[in-house]
This record gives sequence, C-alpha cells and structure tokens, in this order.
Amino acid sequence: MFVNFALKVENNEYVLHESPTASSVSDTITYEQPLLERMRLFMRIEELMHRFRFSMEGKSGWETHCALTTLIEILDLTNRVDLKRELMKELERQIANLSRLVSEPSVDQDRLTRVIEQQRQLIEQIHTINGQLDQQIKTNDFFGSIRQRNSIPGGTCDFDLPAYHFWLARPATERRELLRGWSQPFQEINEAVGLVLKLIRNSAEPRTLVAESGFYEQSLDTSIPWQMIRITMPSDSICYPEISAGRQRFSVRFLKPGDMRQRPRQCDQNVEFQLTCCAL
Repeated sequence: MFVNFALKVENNEYVLHESPTASSVSDTITYEQPLLERMRLFMRIEELMHRFRFSMEGKSGWETHCALTTLIEILDLTNRVDLKRELMKELERQIANLSRLVSEPSVDQDRLTRVIEQQRQLIEQIHTINGQLDQQIKTNDFFGSIRQRNSIPGGTCDFDLPAYHFWLARPATERRELLRGWSQPFQEINEAVGLVLKLIRNSAEPRTLVAESGFYEQSLDTSIPWQMIRITMPSDSICYPEISAGRQRFSVRFLKPGDMRQRPRQCDQNVEFQLTCCAL
C-alpha cells in the first residue's frame, strides 16, 4: 500500500511532511494541468485505466464494449512513446530526490524508506515485462479484427463482426477473464503510474486564493521542477477554471458555462479557489 505523506518545496528544498489520508470529497472538484509532457502521458494513462476498470466490472455487453474500446485507446497512446522507459526514468528521478532526505532529522525515516523501496520494487516489476506492452494482444486475430473495425464509425456492428457479437453475449465472467488477460501489462504499469502521480499530488499543500474578476496569474520559479497545477473548487460552483501554463508563469480564467448551449464567458466577480503547485 502507498505510504501517505506530502513532500513540500520550502525555500527551494524538499521537506517531507505527513499529510491526511486522501479521501473522495464529494463537495469539491479538482482540475489538473500537467506542466511536462511526461506528466501529460501519465495522467492520460491513469484516466484511461480508471475508465477501463469501471467498464470492465459491468455485466452488459455495452459495458464490455466500452472497456474494450478504452483498451484500444490505451494501446494507441502507448504505441506512440516508450512508456516503460519514461516511467522508469521518472521513478529513478523521484528516488534520487527522496534519497536526499535520508539525513533530514525532521523526516520519518521509516516512512521514507518504505516509499523508496516501493519505487524500487516497481522499477524491477516493469523490468520483468518482456517486450512491448501490446505484444500479447497484437498477435491475437480476434482482438486485431475488433481494433481494425473500431476505427470505422459503427464498424463493430454484428454484421461486420459476428464473432464479436457472439462474444459480447457470453457470460460477463468469461468476458472479464479475457479482458484481464489482455490488460495485465497495463495493470502493472498503472500501479507505478498511480504511485508517481500520488507522490506529486501530495508534494504541496493547497493555498486559498481569489481570482479578481475571474482572472488569476502567477509566476513560476524556474529553479523548481514544477510538474502539475491543481485547482480545487466547490462542486456546486457556477464556473470552472481554464488554465494556460508555460515554464515561467501560468494564468487561470474562470468561465461560466451557462446552459452549455452557448459559448462560455469569463466570470465578472471575484472567485475563491484553492491552488496547489506540485513539484517533486
């Protein structure tokens, strides 16, 4: 299990802090903006794996279809980049940064040691994944036929793929078993992605700020390896943030969506929100 802690940047140095156990808070919603391409990749993998697992647990053929099309999205995404290499490089980078805290008297050394050991185990686990992540799937004719037809709008209809139509009518347990086998390498990768992102998200405490007339801008200290910006607002807020970020600064416009039938417009009143700038 993940050992929960926060690693804050204070005076340009990393300081380990305990943080409250993360829980799902239904009265707030958090918007995240990655600041590095690697973070963008990891967050997309995380999002797709959440969707895949949710759909896979469903009993209907429609839910299985959603799980399978999501798995195809994961394959398309990971085929563009060496995900294993990017993930191991990020884990090694985090280990190097956390190892600098070994001599810090204010740090819970047992907690720190467990986190670093977990990261090292994940690196070894990724090393054991032989070949490409889709090696097992790309040689499967059944999956290949679905993947090929999925690129055509409505291309997976029963008259196009009768074998797929037959399979979707099989018991849910049988369909889940096949999906779990196909997705196994990505399940292992997702464990490492989850730890990487959780450490980054816990690397700072949120600050309560006010965007005057719906606009906020802030400079970024370029000596700190910022990786993510998080904005948290009440779930019943009448507006949402649109974040534009570069290496030296970022800005946030808070927009009113209205009834979603017209173009959103910027809020004309002050907006209170929580900002977390994450770096590990």
